[in-house]
Amino acid sequence: MTEDVLSQASAWGFDCNSEDDGNWQILPQQKNEKWKLQLMGDIWLLSVGNVPQISLHPHEVIAFLELRRYSSKCSTS
Repeated sequence: MTEDVLSQASAWGFDCNSEDDGNWQILPQQKNEKWKLQLMGDIWLLSVGNVPQISLHPHEVIAFLELRRYSSKCSTS
């Protein structure tokens, strides 16, 4: 399931990379946005301004990214 999330995030233009500890993170398309998603085991942790906010399951991550993608398109139009 992690591969599905990373594949979809990458296809939508989000920056996906692996941290030194081998865990994945997804960063926003817009550099002024201060959120990030980090994979912690089987759960994704959403942090805003480096403050952990909520843990998400893979299907929730995809829904979150879809909303962020749509929001980014609207703000650049």
